[in-house]
Amino acid sequence: MLKKVLTTAVLGISTLGVMAANAAAPGIYVAGQLGYANTHMGNKTHIADLNKPSELPYFTPNSANITNLSNNGLAGRLAIGYQFNQNFAVEMGYLQLNKKKVDGNADEIPASASLHQNAIDLVGKGILPISDKFNVYGKLGVAYLTTSIKDKVDFEQATYDLNKAAGIAKHKWAPEAAVGMSYDITPNVSVDTSWTHIQPLGNKRPGNIDFVAVGLGYSFG
Repeated sequence: MLKKVLTTAVLGISTLGVMAANAAAPGIYVAGQLGYANTHMGNKTHIADLNKPSELPYFTPNSANITNLSNNGLAGRLAIGYQFNQNFAVEMGYLQLNKKKVDGNADEIPASASLHQNAIDLVGKGILPISDKFNVYGKLGVAYLTTSIKDKVDFEQATYDLNKAAGIAKHKWAPEAAVGMSYDITPNVSVDTSWTHIQPLGNKRPGNIDFVAVGLGYSFG
């Protein structure tokens, strides 16, 4: 019995030693992610509603099938962070969302309507090693989301701000949360997959953002 206990203890200590040896060393790291983002902006950017203010030229898309400025699609995020130990890090990132542009005309003059969005975020990252190379993590923090909706009339070289017509603030703070899993290819290089949710609050808020991505990170520790 004593032999079994000693054997189990030795194996446990050895496993912890291997995990500690392979855990990312404290220090600065950089990361990039690429994936798909659902911005839930389709129901907030009906083109018919954007034409309501009388001071704006009436915009008509070239295609009758286009009814909104939904910008769901490819998105990317770059981040820099500092890992204090194998269980905690802080991270600042920049998220670029898909840009949507619709060509058409405004009062019979060539024009285009567009939606641009990006976010700067600051998050704390909790990390749980589950083996010598696999980790699961969670992030919690805040994002500063920028949403720009515009109507550009080519002939006049004029640009009209449509945020007010859409009832959406150009800048908005929003809580952010993420969950993911990473794999350490080497002590300095890792790959990961994650889901990030940004939840704007209050009046004149843009749509919630769900970002599913794969990424690559490099630690200078």
